[in-house]
Amino acid sequence: MKILVIGYSSSGKSTFTKRLGQVYNLPVLHIDKIFFAPNWVERDKTQVEKEIRIFMKNDSWIIDGLYRNQAKERFELSDQIFIFDFNRFKCLYGAIVRRVKFHNQIRDSIADGCKERLNFSFVWWILFGGRKKKSKDLLKNIRMTYKNKVTVFKTRKQVSHYLKSIGYTGSLKYE
Repeated sequence: MKILVIGYSSSGKSTFTKRLGQVYNLPVLHIDKIFFAPNWVERDKTQVEKEIRIFMKNDSWIIDGLYRNQAKERFELSDQIFIFDFNRFKCLYGAIVRRVKFHNQIRDSIADGCKERLNFSFVWWILFGGRKKKSKDLLKNIRMTYKNKVTVFKTRKQVSHYLKSIGYTGSLKYE
């Protein structure tokens, strides 16, 4: 089984991915973990792509994130694609909750040396930068092109219902 989880920043993709990994006992790659070096410095894109390709050689996997390079290949190989299409204010709320919960800590779904933060540029990205026409069109195109393997979540309630339906028995709280 190969699963891709994509969508807007701070919508809960990483938490969902971890839970899927637990239920299906599959290896998980959080792209943020390899995309960033300490202190939120972007790593060389060629090296990041190489690491994604190596991970994709596994027979089964779950990938959390949509850095556009190699995305088409990931879509083609995926058996299931989950799209987190939450409204911008729910995502901002998620970022605030995460910031409070992980204050001055490093989450397990982010690169070592990247302490949780919520600054103006990230808030702008959540509210506006990550929601430009190009991003919206990409998600729409994915929904249409891969409609037989796409599930779109618009609310956390839908995510919780799905997790319960596949036998997830842990906490359904947002992390």
